Amino acid sequence: MSSVGFNKPGVYPITTKKEVKDDYHGTTVIDPYRWLEDPDSEETRKWVKQQVGLTNSYFEKECTTRDKIKARQLEMQNYEKFGVPFKRGSRYFFYKNDGLQNHYVLYKQNDLKSANPEILIDPNKLSEDGTAALGTTKLSETANLIAYGVKRSGSDWSTIRVRNVQDSKDLKDEISWVKFSSISWISDHGFFYSRYPTPKAFQKGDNTFKRGEETDALSHQALYYHQIGTDQSSDPLVFQPSDPKWMISGEVTVDNKRVLVTISKDCDPVNKLLYFDLDKWNRKSKVDEKDMVRVIDTFEAGYNYVYNVKDTFWFMTNYKAPCYQIVKFDITKKQDPSSWTVVVPERKLVVLEDCDVVNNKYLAVVHLEHVKNKLTLLDLEGKVVKESFEYPKVCCLSISAHHDQKEIFYKYTSFLYPGTVMHYDLETKKTTKFKETVVKGFDPEQYVASQVFFESKDKTKIPIFNISIKPSFSIVRLVWMQHFGGISAIANIRGGGEYGEHWHKSGTKLQKQNVFDDFQCAGKHLVNMGYTKPRMLATLGGSNGGLLTAACANQAPELFGCCVVAVGVLDMLRFHKFTIGYAWCSDYGNADEKKEEFEALYKISPYHNVRAGVQYPSILVTTADHDDRVSPLHSYKYISALQDIAGPTNKRPLLIRIEEKAGHGGGKPLSKQIEEVSDMYAFIARSLSATWDDK
Repeated sequence: MSSVGFNKPGVYPITTKKEVKDDYHGTTVIDPYRWLEDPDSEETRKWVKQQVGLTNSYFEKECTTRDKIKARQLEMQNYEKFGVPFKRGSRYFFYKNDGLQNHYVLYKQNDLKSANPEILIDPNKLSEDGTAALGTTKLSETANLIAYGVKRSGSDWSTIRVRNVQDSKDLKDEISWVKFSSISWISDHGFFYSRYPTPKAFQKGDNTFKRGEETDALSHQALYYHQIGTDQSSDPLVFQPSDPKWMISGEVTVDNKRVLVTISKDCDPVNKLLYFDLDKWNRKSKVDEKDMVRVIDTFEAGYNYVYNVKDTFWFMTNYKAPCYQIVKFDITKKQDPSSWTVVVPERKLVVLEDCDVVNNKYLAVVHLEHVKNKLTLLDLEGKVVKESFEYPKVCCLSISAHHDQKEIFYKYTSFLYPGTVMHYDLETKKTTKFKETVVKGFDPEQYVASQVFFESKDKTKIPIFNISIKPSFSIVRLVWMQHFGGISAIANIRGGGEYGEHWHKSGTKLQKQNVFDDFQCAGKHLVNMGYTKPRMLATLGGSNGGLLTAACANQAPELFGCCVVAVGVLDMLRFHKFTIGYAWCSDYGNADEKKEEFEALYKISPYHNVRAGVQYPSILVTTADHDDRVSPLHSYKYISALQDIAGPTNKRPLLIRIEEKAGHGGGKPLSKQIEEVSDMYAFIARSLSATWDDK
């Protein structure tokens, strides 16, 4: 469709091109929009204002279903939503949203039958506009105190505060410049956390500095310890990796005897494993190198702590087990991992996703088989105790268990189940329904959810209609199906974790093209099966999925009628130079370091492969000003290339939506979520000529 004549001169703002050349292993690459990498320049801000004006004008004039989609979402979203409860000490805790609250509220109660739970933390009161959200939270082992992170405007930066659980009042403690950190307590005395150095611009007193808008690459993360009642300035640096790009975390063992230190170099599920004894550390200084025991000093595999009894430790690992297994060993004895005792063996193409210890006797294990979860209860030696729990065959499971508790909570959701929380009592062996979510006006019998497999370009079988984030309930997808007569299909392509590390690796680095082939074959399957036609097929992907939808729009524009590219990684030659981007080199490669990786990245990079003389589908690129995960510069440069190269002859719109006071997506208030997806789906509807039905 020609929409509003986007192939006419003067439709798009003129984006200045400046000659910047880079040499990659003998190949010259031109980067005309390098200047858009500076978010604070007057030139960039002017460009952003022009693009926002163009997109808003299009939304207002052409996307006539926007208000209807928003109103219907507000109506359907207005139902109680519950998280999975958890017990610490003598209290129960759970998250709940009354319906249209911007954020879930954390409640506490003394017993399961209490009719009047009390609010412990209400993040909706942290800011008037809802742009402050909870980050990482962790209760102390006694549950007398809770450390909780606060994130603002969508940024990954977090400020940790401490609250007294009894009276729900904050202590004076405040920890800044925390990012990508866990929290681990020593009783009620203090906790370990990971932080980065204070940004240089902030140190220099730059009054224009805004957390989340910076693009500098992160480095020098270190493990710190905070003693309750003290100022952060006195927090000792406990340990720091030898490489400034490596990341670190610390976890106190269940017996409060040791601190396990894990070091990772990127997003690969591999880590080094070290520990130190708490009784050998004075809590006021860096751990002495001689007191740090190196259990695993390579990046060969990943090791996740599960439990320990004295010196015998249980770990979940992918060591020679791409779908993961659980092992146990004496941590004080130097031995090769191949000699460790396997407690829960790896199962081919069945991923061991999660494991919690309950009642100091059992392992509550969650597997993922063909993108469907299964919960099993085993003893500490791996013998099955219970393998039949109450939940649908196709669902996503979230569990809550603790080594000191005698009960398990689990929640199941799916495309057609908004969420049911179950409670299993290990003493009575009874299962009861704790909370069931009901969506007014939603009848699951009117919908069909199915899973099918199709062949990719290289004949690999790929599942479709389920999702790597697993069968999840979505109001906006229901609105799409109910009022536009649409179908939602989600492909579990290679590069994800649905079938273990082999499946993941087959969609990375030099094999990244497999991902795009899988996705395009999914679209062709839908067309061949008669579900749709290319002009009626839309794609939507975010972050890594934004790269996916943009690359496929470049490679097969004739296959799609509309593509939404959300917060995508789009400049594949320079992504590693900004914020946390270097950690993605494990998936993408590094154009600077290896010629073969440069050649592979150059072929798929959306920014560098916009084509002239072909008709692109309607494209909506989305980003946010405080996205310090995938910097907005990716979206700025890509849409500039699209509008300049394809825009003059493209009949369909090529637009960018830039959101203020928002980030990569985590912690986004419900009101902003609804606004965003209303814009997206109204754009999709306009692009596909889909009409609204009030039924």
